[in-house]
Amino acid sequence: MTDQPLDTSRPFLGVEAMERGVATEASLRGPRFRRLVHGVYVDAKAPVDARVRAQAAMLVAPAATVVSRHTAAALWGGVAPDDWQTHVTTLRPDAVQRTAAREARSRARGGGPGCSAQARRLLEWGRMDVDGVDSRVSSDRSGITTRHGLRVTTPERTFLDCAEDLDVVELVVLGDSLVHAGVTTPDALVSAAASIGRYRRLARRAAALVRVGVDSAPESRTRMLLTLAGLPEPETDLRFHDADGTVLRRADMGYRRRKVSVEYDGRQHAEDDQQWAGDIRRREEFDGWGWRMVVVTSPGLWVEPETTVQRVATVLSERGERVTARSDEWRRYFGPRHLRSA
Repeated sequence: MTDQPLDTSRPFLGVEAMERGVATEASLRGPRFRRLVHGVYVDAKAPVDARVRAQAAMLVAPAATVVSRHTAAALWGGVAPDDWQTHVTTLRPDAVQRTAAREARSRARGGGPGCSAQARRLLEWGRMDVDGVDSRVSSDRSGITTRHGLRVTTPERTFLDCAEDLDVVELVVLGDSLVHAGVTTPDALVSAAASIGRYRRLARRAAALVRVGVDSAPESRTRMLLTLAGLPEPETDLRFHDADGTVLRRADMGYRRRKVSVEYDGRQHAEDDQQWAGDIRRREEFDGWGWRMVVVTSPGLWVEPETTVQRVATVLSERGERVTARSDEWRRYFGPRHLRSA
């Protein structure tokens, strides 16, 4: 038994805590500790995020398990739909490991003395059956690295794996956010999606639509609404400079040639008079430069997306762009029944 004190601010095994006298079975069920997954606990006062939940899952996971999909996305700073589960993938053994597993299984029959701890671990490569853990199995051992002390899929593999669960809009949101976090690039995602594998058609399409300079998921969704409606895709992260090259203003997205900007505003109201005055000055500056600003809010995505499309199309037409909303594909992803919280 180690003399090192058990750090209960990090996930720990309940069995170990009881063996070391740190907790009892009753105290583990009480208010002092929080259960993260079956058999794994943490101090009730400790903050719990994706990393902590991943650490908890890995304590009871088979040896060849990596953090993946939604949880890996969070560890890389990406944005994926909210999911209460921790996502992991167990890697299938290769031919040598399968041979070793067969030999271990033979020694393990009957639970005799030949069944060593190492032999038992060789058998533990299947899907985890733990509440709160979404566990899958894969034979693909590529795209594995380490982050925050955890084995995790790379940003590129995380993007590819999430194509199994996400639609094209949310996959673009994920890609944009991973690029914004500085852990990958659009070209790297396109290259990864060109590989052979499951759900690659969706991954290729989404990767081709990932852009640099997108600050938030609603901005990604606004761009995708317009694009899927058949409007020209807006350029992201428009910047306005003075004669010396200093950035004066920026816009979320827009059409530089037609001097039309599209802004997503997630606030329900102006927080204070100073913010309101700043917004007015900003609007006046854009007006002075001859630009039209179209502001989109949450209802413009989830309550009346068709109105948003028509507003942008109308302004573009007034500015000389021949444009019509020629596609209804956006209806699959936007509107009241598709409402998302972020």
